[in-house]
Amino acid sequence: MRITLILPSIGKKEKSYIKSWQMQPLSMAILKAIIPKEIDVKFYDDRLEKIPYGEPTDLVAISVETFTARRAYIIASEYRKRGVKVVLGGFHPTLLPDEAKENADSVLIGEAETTFPQIIEDLKNGGLKEFYNGKDKEFHWVKPDRSVFNGKKYFNLNLIESGRGCVFNCDFCTITKFFNGKYKPKPIKDVIDEIKELNSKYVFIVDDNITANKERAKELFRNLIPLKIKWISQASMDITLDEEFMDLMKKSGCVGLLIGFESLSIDNLKQMNKNVNQKIPIKDAINKIHQ
Repeated sequence: MRITLILPSIGKKEKSYIKSWQMQPLSMAILKAIIPKEIDVKFYDDRLEKIPYGEPTDLVAISVETFTARRAYIIASEYRKRGVKVVLGGFHPTLLPDEAKENADSVLIGEAETTFPQIIEDLKNGGLKEFYNGKDKEFHWVKPDRSVFNGKKYFNLNLIESGRGCVFNCDFCTITKFFNGKYKPKPIKDVIDEIKELNSKYVFIVDDNITANKERAKELFRNLIPLKIKWISQASMDITLDEEFMDLMKKSGCVGLLIGFESLSIDNLKQMNKNVNQKIPIKDAINKIHQ
């Protein structure tokens, strides 16, 4: 049996894909870890290589975000023309499952760790369901199998998760809707062990909001200090209200943060329910981060 994993590009009209965006897609390494070893796995990154539609396979699994949905549906259509079953998963199919189903045989709702094993079992038994909903199922962290990236030329930055989700409730955010306003931390020991195995000086901790649980994050930072790595992540502006937090971030190797400022207007922030950005003036927050 063979399963083909695909990460779609935004589109294929552009001559080349932005190099710094060509990072290892962690979701593919997680799927590879879930699939039993006896199953042959092929992975194609639409940003880097051509997809061999004629290559025999029993199932195609495509990870879809809103900005790649149009391209994902085109890829799915090419496989379905050839009689190959297609399952779509990720943020976009989870939030718009009926639309996704129009372009696939099955739709995975929620996180793959909770449902993909059942998809594999049903595939073996010849009867895929239209929808697999893992939103209310028990979740267990899976160690990514990065061997799926072998032979592919990615931007030289290793990705790792230390947690998923965010505790805020901003109206516009897919993270809030996908994780129901909850934060799922990975055991700190597992995070540290993964980083050690990567044996890399530069790491992108891809948490949706690494500050979602501040006391837990502080403990993570303390454990990162001995590793002497340089890392970036995503955070909320309220880190600037906690001097100890920021001091530990620096000592642990933080060199950059992605922060959603969204708007300079307090009225707009209130309208979008971005309450965390109303606690401190943006200019003051930026100055403190730079310090």
